[in-house]
Amino acid sequence: MKSLYFENSLARVLALKAASLVDRHAALGPLSTLRWAEVPEPRIPNPRWLKVRNLACGLCGTDLHFMFMELAPKGYAAAVPGVAAKDLGHELVGEVIETGDQVDTCRVGDRVAMRIDWPSCAQLEIDPPCDPCARGRYMLCTQVGTRDLPLRHPGGGFSPRMVMHRSQPFVVPADLSQDAALLLEPLASAIHGVLAAPPTNGDRVLVVGAGTIGLLTVAAVRALAPGAQVWCVTRYRFQSDVAQALGATILERASYADIAGASGARHVTGYLGNQILLGGFDRVFDTVGNDRSLHDALRWVRPQGDLVVMGINFDPGRIDYSPIWAREIRLTGINCHATESDGRTSFDIAADLLRAGAVDPARIITHRFPMPRYRDAVRTFLDKANSRAIKIVLDH
Repeated sequence: MKSLYFENSLARVLALKAASLVDRHAALGPLSTLRWAEVPEPRIPNPRWLKVRNLACGLCGTDLHFMFMELAPKGYAAAVPGVAAKDLGHELVGEVIETGDQVDTCRVGDRVAMRIDWPSCAQLEIDPPCDPCARGRYMLCTQVGTRDLPLRHPGGGFSPRMVMHRSQPFVVPADLSQDAALLLEPLASAIHGVLAAPPTNGDRVLVVGAGTIGLLTVAAVRALAPGAQVWCVTRYRFQSDVAQALGATILERASYADIAGASGARHVTGYLGNQILLGGFDRVFDTVGNDRSLHDALRWVRPQGDLVVMGINFDPGRIDYSPIWAREIRLTGINCHATESDGRTSFDIAADLLRAGAVDPARIITHRFPMPRYRDAVRTFLDKANSRAIKIVLDH
């Protein structure tokens, strides 16, 4: 079968980074670490694994980070033990076609999404599990890299078939459409971020960014804290339209003066154009996560307010973190999803919100491509100003 995967080769990473200096799309050419190539169809390695026929998979910004190797060699993520090859695609919906004798989490014929993408104690079959895994915080596993997965290419959402450990599938409720099921994973991530600093009635909440995660964060805040007031910083008019439909007040290409006006803060400008707010929002969710968005978000949250960093950046630059101590900000990061404090998983909550109609998939899923046209999908993702893309889906 054909799988879309990247090879963890330092030589290829360095070659790609050099080529990318002159060609923005070098990651889609011959120097790429990315491969769309034949690999052996995976077999169930032991009775605790199952096999899935994938139906479709969403294209995520994290997939592009891997494709374009936007990874600082001295960044934290670069030092985390990885795998020799990584099959891409995690926002998937598929059908279980085979199970091992000890699989008790799903049955043949079930539609499933995937809860755990990166190796954790469960897939590595480490017992007893590390403390984060025991608490359902599988993305924080401390045992990653201590043991190999039982096969090199288990497949991913961009493969026609894949195998999962019994801990990985989330059974899609029968009354969810396929497009709603495709939003389970990103909505679960948004929910996990919102629950990291839950807004309360009357709170002023700012969502920075209006990509898929930003828009789903607006939806999650509106559903989980209906008494909160929500603003969303958008870049494009088409994003503003969707964010407004989800219940946010729009701050399109917002200035510091705009943010001050919305939050009731005082806008101050110092030397060399240095801008801050005195006051700000009670909760800020940064779904972009780059240097600029974090720089601004730290200045847009009120003293002793909460800032949750939800956007992923593997190649950070220099950031002024002085507002953290100067304003006693509570800064939290989130890594995808987990078991939440009430014992439910982020996926359980996401399924409930989708079933309740908190998100209309037709507003979020804007483009579809057949899997062999993944390069066109990536170019569409990178050209949002013209394509008006939000969520792009690749169909098998």
